[in-house]
Amino acid sequence: MFRMKSSQTDTEFEIRPVEIFPEPAFSQLQRQVFADVQRESDELDALLRAEAAAEAAPATHPPMFRLGAYIGEELVGWSNGWMERGRVFYMANSGVVAAHRRKGVYTALLSAVRDHAVSQGVVTLRSQHSVLNNAVIITKLRFGFHVSGLSQSAQMGTLVELSYHLSPPRQEMFRGRAIPFVGRPS
Repeated sequence: MFRMKSSQTDTEFEIRPVEIFPEPAFSQLQRQVFADVQRESDELDALLRAEAAAEAAPATHPPMFRLGAYIGEELVGWSNGWMERGRVFYMANSGVVAAHRRKGVYTALLSAVRDHAVSQGVVTLRSQHSVLNNAVIITKLRFGFHVSGLSQSAQMGTLVELSYHLSPPRQEMFRGRAIPFVGRPS
C-alpha cells in the first residue's frame, strides 16, 4: 500500500491492491471516466451478446492484478492488468475520476504498477490507448513510456501502444531498433 499526498492540492490518497472492484458501481465509474473518449454502440453490444451466446466455454484469462486509489473508502482511481508472455505486464485499464485528476493519482498508480512489475520479474510494461486519450498518453510519456505501435480495433478505434522498458539494456535495444537509418552526407 502507498500513501500519497498531492503536491497541488494537499489531498491525501492511498494506492492499494484490490481483489475485485464492486459491480455495477465500477462499470458505471468506467463509463463516467471514459465518457469523453468513447460512445455506446448498439451494434457492438449485439455482436458481443451473440458471441457470448455462441461461446462453448467461458474464456479463461490470466490472473488480474488490480490497484485502487482511495480517498477514505471512495475509489477515485484504478489500474488493472495481467502478465503476458515474455515477462511483459499488460496494463489493460486505468482511470481517475475527473475531480481527482492532475493531483498525482495516476502517476502514483503508474509507480505502484511499475514496482509490482519489478517485483514479479517483468521486463516491459505495455498498454494501449485511444489516440483521443491525450491526458493519459502524455502522462505516460512523461513517466518514461515510449510509443511502440499503432493498431486499429473494431471496438476501440485507433490505438497507440506504449511500452516502458524496466532495464537500461532493454531501453537501449528498443531505441537502437526504433531510430531510423540515414545515409551519410556527401
